[in-house]
Amino acid sequence: MALGYIPLMVLAVLAIVACLRFASAAIDVHSAAAAAARRASLARTPAEARQAGDAASVSLAGRHVTCQPSTVTVDPGAFVPGGQVSATVACRVRLEDLYGLGLPGAVTIRATSRQPLDAYRSQP
Repeated sequence: MALGYIPLMVLAVLAIVACLRFASAAIDVHSAAAAAARRASLARTPAEARQAGDAASVSLAGRHVTCQPSTVTVDPGAFVPGGQVSATVACRVRLEDLYGLGLPGAVTIRATSRQPLDAYRSQP
């Protein structure tokens, strides 16, 4: 009977590892989206705001297990004082490299963050 529990315990541990990978990836993607939106809200022009997606790429670069590859989209909106900018980050979390689970493919995790533009900022 004890020999039957060992494979079940191994599968339970591997399932926990998969869940932790999803949770870690979700946290990383949400923080990258927040960093990109914050940086875009500090930009002076819509073009600079669109380039703020680099902030998300930099924050995800050190997390090679999390995302392979990732996409960052910054929407500056109307880009007027009091407006909003948003950043969306999408990344694919691979599952096939989790030893023993045999999970196929990958799962895409998306996060969007919005930041207000300063209502008292000067127009460029």
